[in-house]
Amino acid sequence: MGAREYLGEQPVHRVTLSEGFWLGETLVTQAQFGLWELPKPHENYFNHEAPEVLPVDQISWDDASEYCQWLNEIGFAKDQGRAGLPAEVQWEYACRAGSDTEYWNGDGEAALAEVAWYGGNAGSKTHPVGSKPANPWGLNDMHGNLWEWCADEWDDAAYGKLPLETCAPCRDTDASEQSSRVQRGGSWMNSAAYCRSAYRNWLVAGGRYWFHGFRVGLFPWSVKQPTNSQHV
Repeated sequence: MGAREYLGEQPVHRVTLSEGFWLGETLVTQAQFGLWELPKPHENYFNHEAPEVLPVDQISWDDASEYCQWLNEIGFAKDQGRAGLPAEVQWEYACRAGSDTEYWNGDGEAALAEVAWYGGNAGSKTHPVGSKPANPWGLNDMHGNLWEWCADEWDDAAYGKLPLETCAPCRDTDASEQSSRVQRGGSWMNSAAYCRSAYRNWLVAGGRYWFHGFRVGLFPWSVKQPTNSQHV
């Protein structure tokens, strides 16, 4: 994890994940999110394509977490595991798909443009999920389109805490709308640097903006999914 060019991403280090997990091939779409019966209808900022293919936007961390809880309540994949947001380390692991370059397919903006909708080619809007090539592990839009929420509370000094070898399950924390949560991957409005595999960002949990979405993870019942990854 990490990169040498930016203080918040140093030091570059190796993380051992104690359990396997699954991650959605695409961002959650407007149609998928619409199956959840909210107290009031969710308003997407972008509606220029069919809801079956556009990612749901203007999603807060709280919205994403509650949607995952709803999936668990209705028995979504209950035999395989529990739905939830990925931890930051899990997200970067999945994004890289074994690579050590800026993007899963290489370095430089030209490489990004091949696999992502970002500020340089998105035309100031989101695009249908899966309309760019998937990474070697079958995951689309890990770079660009919409920022993706992770489970973790934000810690700008996380990578400086030793030792760094293992990502262990950690304590639950009470979320509030003002707690800062990790977001990864960049969006349709960001420059290439913000879409790198290693780039770390945050926003308050209650924030709803036109550049936020999420994807669902599936985690073994045997391990409690962290809300604040510890590199310990």
